Amino acid sequence: MDKHCIQTEKVYDWVTAPLQFTKCLTISFVDDVLMDEVCGNFTLTNDSRELLWQSLLAEPVTGTIVLTLKQGDLSDLSIFINGEKINSGTGKTFSRTVRGFQNIEVVRTGDGILKGKYCLDLNYILPQGQEELPLDCECYTCFLTDGCCRKSDLTSIVCREIGQRKEVPVLLPSGETFILHEVTLCKEGCLGVKLPNGCVCVCAFSQIEKLLLCAPPGTSIQCEVTRFTCSVQMITKIKHCLCLEMLIDICQSVKVIYPATIAVTAQECEPRPPSDSISCPNQAENN
Repeated sequence: MDKHCIQTEKVYDWVTAPLQFTKCLTISFVDDVLMDEVCGNFTLTNDSRELLWQSLLAEPVTGTIVLTLKQGDLSDLSIFINGEKINSGTGKTFSRTVRGFQNIEVVRTGDGILKGKYCLDLNYILPQGQEELPLDCECYTCFLTDGCCRKSDLTSIVCREIGQRKEVPVLLPSGETFILHEVTLCKEGCLGVKLPNGCVCVCAFSQIEKLLLCAPPGTSIQCEVTRFTCSVQMITKIKHCLCLEMLIDICQSVKVIYPATIAVTAQECEPRPPSDSISCPNQAENN
């Protein structure tokens, strides 16, 4: 028997650690923002009042107002936005961006003719004309995905060590103090949620945890996710958005390893001869 050297991995620590956390996904059911431009002229005389624009929609409108006077001064003009009087200042031009824009009126204060032009850049956000989704959690399916709506397996979860290790003294039942190391691990992956209408929404998750391990300098961490489950636990509706809260359970195997070379006493093996009359040619016959 001869001695042979074998390269292997020395295991300093090995734990199976459960990890549970929640992830929130917000689904918005709105069309693309619609844009419009409205321009016009107005003429006011002697305390006259004119409604320049009014929204007939229940949905919010965002708008930028630019009002330019051709005759007169802003000090002689009162501007009302959503029924509230706005300080228009002086000069010839007034500009303002308004959220929740509903209407704009102008009033001539004093005598004489006042002429001007207005332009409104409007953005509308309209709800989709589709059936509302139910609030029953059982109607939603959560699963691992590769980020492109395709179902994936446990290997799609990336587990890596981040940050610096920290020594932590631990008191053993015997009264001895043993030094362990606080190791920070990060889990990253993508979740897919299938909606009752057949659509699939995808969101990324990233979860950080700390483990106490025997991990002296020079060792490396091997982290493998062995089990994954995901379920929708709660659904909240806020206007045109659904907020889904998902519970994620992960089981993982975490090893602390170090490359090592060991010597073993063993005898080299050779393949036994075949049991039938057909055999493989040797190297010389192949040439």
